[in-house]
Amino acid sequence: MTKAYRYKLVPNKAQRYALARTMDVCRELYNDALAQRNYNYRSGNRCYRMEQSAELPELKAAFPVHKNVYSQVLQHVLDRLDKSFKNFFRSGFGFPRFKGANRFHSFTYPQSGFSLNGKRLSLSKIGNVKVRLSRELPTDAAVKTCTIKHTVSGWFAIMTFEHKPIPLPQSDLEVGIDVGIVNFAALSDGSFVPNQRFYQSAQAELRRAQRRVSRRKKGSNRRRKAVVLLRKVHERIASRRLDFLHKETTKIVRKFGLIAIEDLNVAGMARGNLAKQILDASWSTWKRLLSYKAEEAGRTKAGVPPQHTSQECDACEYVDAGNRKSQSEFECLRCSHADHADTNGAKRILARALKQLGRTVPSNANATAVMAA
Repeated sequence: MTKAYRYKLVPNKAQRYALARTMDVCRELYNDALAQRNYNYRSGNRCYRMEQSAELPELKAAFPVHKNVYSQVLQHVLDRLDKSFKNFFRSGFGFPRFKGANRFHSFTYPQSGFSLNGKRLSLSKIGNVKVRLSRELPTDAAVKTCTIKHTVSGWFAIMTFEHKPIPLPQSDLEVGIDVGIVNFAALSDGSFVPNQRFYQSAQAELRRAQRRVSRRKKGSNRRRKAVVLLRKVHERIASRRLDFLHKETTKIVRKFGLIAIEDLNVAGMARGNLAKQILDASWSTWKRLLSYKAEEAGRTKAGVPPQHTSQECDACEYVDAGNRKSQSEFECLRCSHADHADTNGAKRILARALKQLGRTVPSNANATAVMAA
C-alpha cells in the first residue's frame, strides 16, 4: 500500500536560501521547457520529453546555477510538464501555463538524493535539514519519493512510501452513514457527528484579514504582508477541517467492520444553492480518507446509490417524499414509523449495502433490539 507522510522542516538561513534557489531554478526550467514546446508546436514540429532531457547537460553548461540542483530534481520538472501536456491532450482542457513565483510551490526527489537519518533529512545540494518527526515511518516502509513543498507556514517534506498494512482486529459491528449539513454525519446506530462549520465560524477573522488587504496599496510591502496573513487564515481553516476529518474517520474505522456510505456526486451537488456549506463540510475528502483507512484496516466499505434514502421508510420500505416531514422529522405515511430523518436514511444506506453484499438485512424490530443492547 502506498501512503504519504508530511513533516515540517526547520531549515537554517543557508538552507532556506538553498531551498528557495532550488525552487526558483525548477520554476525557470519549467517555463523554459514550456516555451520551447509552444515554439515547436507553432512551427509545426513536435518536442518530446526525452529530447528536452537530452538537452539538460548543455543547459547546465550555459547556466551554471542549474548545477546547484540535483539532476533528478530537474528531470522530474520535465516529467511534471510532460504529464501536464498528456492530461491536456486526454481531456481537451487545461493547457499548461507559465508559472509565476506564486504558482510554483514544490520540487521532488523522485528516486534518490535524499535520506532520513533520525531527525535530519539529507537533501542533495541542500544539506542536512532538521525535521520534526510528528510520527515515525512504519518499520517496513520503503520510501519512494520526497517532495519539498513551501507554504505560508514554512517548508514541508512529503515522504511517499510503500508498506504492508497491519489489519485491525475483526469487528462484527455494521454502520450506515448519511452525511448532511445540519449534522455532518448521522450513523445508523442513532449517533451523530456534529458539523463544525469551520469556514462559517471563521468568517469574522476572514473579513478582518480581507479588509486589511483591500486597504493596502497594490504592490506595496504592507499589502504583501497582509496577503500572507490572509493566506494563514485560510490555511488554518483547512488544517482544522482536515484534522477533524482524520479523527472522525479513524474512530469509525476502528469501531465498525462494515461501513456503508452513499455514492454522492459531490461536484454536481456543489453547483447548487448549498455549495458553500457542502464544500465547507468536505464530503469528498471524508470519503477518500474513509476509503483508504478502511482498506488499510481490512474493513469492508460499501457504496450505495443515494436515490430516495431520505424518503424510504426503514420499517416497510415505502418511498414517498411526504415521509420526510422536515429536516429532522420522518414519519411513514403507510405504517406511521417515526424516526430522526437522517438516522432513518443511515439505516436505509446500511440495508442497501447488506443487500449488495448478499447478507441478511435485519428487520426494524431486530435493529431496534440491537441498538438497545
